[in-house]
Amino acid sequence: MKITKYFQVQLPWFCIGGFVGALLVFSVRYTEFGNNRLPEVQPEECVSPTLAIENDIPMKQVKKPDQDPLAEILKSAAIDGNMVILTQGNEAWMAPNSLFDLFLEGFRVGEEIEHLLNHLVVVTVDQKGFEKCKTMHKYCYFMKTEDNFSDEKFYMSKGYLDLMWIRNKFQRRILELGYNFLFTDMDILWFRNPLRRIAITSDMAFASDVFFGDEDKIEPSAPNGGFMYVKSSNKTIEFFKNWQDQRVNYPDQHDQDVLNKVKVEFSKRFQVKMQFMNTVYTAGFCEMSKDISKVCTVHANCCVGLQAKLLDLRSILEDWKAYKSIPPWTKEKETFKFRDHGICIHPPMGK
Repeated sequence: MKITKYFQVQLPWFCIGGFVGALLVFSVRYTEFGNNRLPEVQPEECVSPTLAIENDIPMKQVKKPDQDPLAEILKSAAIDGNMVILTQGNEAWMAPNSLFDLFLEGFRVGEEIEHLLNHLVVVTVDQKGFEKCKTMHKYCYFMKTEDNFSDEKFYMSKGYLDLMWIRNKFQRRILELGYNFLFTDMDILWFRNPLRRIAITSDMAFASDVFFGDEDKIEPSAPNGGFMYVKSSNKTIEFFKNWQDQRVNYPDQHDQDVLNKVKVEFSKRFQVKMQFMNTVYTAGFCEMSKDISKVCTVHANCCVGLQAKLLDLRSILEDWKAYKSIPPWTKEKETFKFRDHGICIHPPMGK
């Protein structure tokens, strides 16, 4: 009887203790790259995603979902409640056999990243692009503008510059709603999870057209706004507001080029920690990764024209599929690279 009574008293405490212990073990489960990187994002079928980033925005700044359709989409798509992946497209980029098809295929043939599509919000800038998106993806948002952005906008044209600054303002809105985001251009192929390569201490992280050897060194690093992670906070919101204001001083320049001019001053003024990612992992046509076994993303940067981007990205996708078909024991013995020729792809510079 004493034993029975003992278990009746102690059993609840054993259960509570076991539950707390399990929570502690689960809460420190980071990726294989160490605890200085963002925690791993798990597929939806897991008990809970583990990507959790601090957010210091007061709750009063966050609108209720029923007040804003965008907020409702973000809430549904968010990883662990406060982070989304964003991309942006129009009718030209979302036509059949165009960039959107390639973009989605990268996730599906990549290494354990297809579940990230559950957290992707596709922002469209025209009605036809929006209608196309709804037939192919779960989360689509129509960002209405005064101008027509349905056709291809040539690099550095007025329409192109207007679209880039509209995108910049929209990204600030995401931050004001209380969400961290990883923005990716649609002309980027994803093969592995790049979130694993973003430092948990970074307020902002950018892909680099050219990597200079130190991810924390602001100069001479040049940010590429086509692949950008931003942590939502009061200081990053102020950073974006002031960045937007600089267009008056640089009316004929890309938001990315303006950022490059003010990055040192703004990072100090707003105490924003910047990271410039290694092109070994976030590669591009400007500087291709030399090792396909490490690359996470490939960006069709340093490449002008939709058809040129499509041709070379399809070649990269073919190389990836060929690499995936190679037996594991062969991959361990050799180093495999993407092709080094194409319309925009050129042999990498020696380092």
